[in-house]
Amino acid sequence: NRAPSLLPMRRRPGLAGLKAQQARQAKLQTIGKKIEEDNMEHMQKQLSVFRENLEAFAAKHKEKINRNPAFRQKFQILCARTGVDPLASRQGFWAQMLGLGDFYYELAVQLIQLCLALREENGGLISLNDLHKELSRRRGRHQQEASIQDVEQAIKKVQCLGSGFRITQMGGETMVISVPTELNTDHAAILSLAKSNGQDSGGGFFVTIKMAMAKLKWHRQRIITCLEPMVQDSMVWLCDQEGAGEEEGRQYWFACLAIS
Repeated sequence: NRAPSLLPMRRRPGLAGLKAQQARQAKLQTIGKKIEEDNMEHMQKQLSVFRENLEAFAAKHKEKINRNPAFRQKFQILCARTGVDPLASRQGFWAQMLGLGDFYYELAVQLIQLCLALREENGGLISLNDLHKELSRRRGRHQQEASIQDVEQAIKKVQCLGSGFRITQMGGETMVISVPTELNTDHAAILSLAKSNGQDSGGGFFVTIKMAMAKLKWHRQRIITCLEPMVQDSMVWLCDQEGAGEEEGRQYWFACLAIS
């Protein structure tokens, strides 16, 4: 026979104990919710005061914000940190106060027109730096100066329209795409190879199938699959060298690099 246990049996909590425990938990939840609400109210008041100060700052430095691109960029960073978008509406307070809405809408229209005008040359692919240089040249000295950050802001506003305009990183460079073509990491690798060929060896901003097979260690079909859509969209130009085979003699020139 088993010897009787000498340890005392643990008593289960009674109904009154369970109710008391539930009451304590409910009270703690109420207190926690009240603290959270108080903190939220305090933060909203602080943010409201900060926004009022931001509006006063904008009114005081309106001319400098509009005239100085570097100062304008710092002001936009400050706005972003407080959840204020001075470009959200052409009819809002910030548009009326600073005219930034009109400035960026005008800039966006000019960028669209410029990209369309250059599409025949570059196939809808151009570096952000080159686009900014061409924009500055066409705007001239009499229009408000636009920085490269202003160009980025304007493109981001156009991007939401789903028109194909977007900014992407390719081959270590910031590129602007103005066609619906989807570009992936293979396209970026090919572009980087063409850039390297033009800058390092001075041979020109192009690739050949043989070059890509040797440098990227890709199969022939992968290279062709990558390049053919770019040729069809005129992002890449073909140049066949007389007397050479397709793998070595057919050069795929990247217009966006060759004409920059």
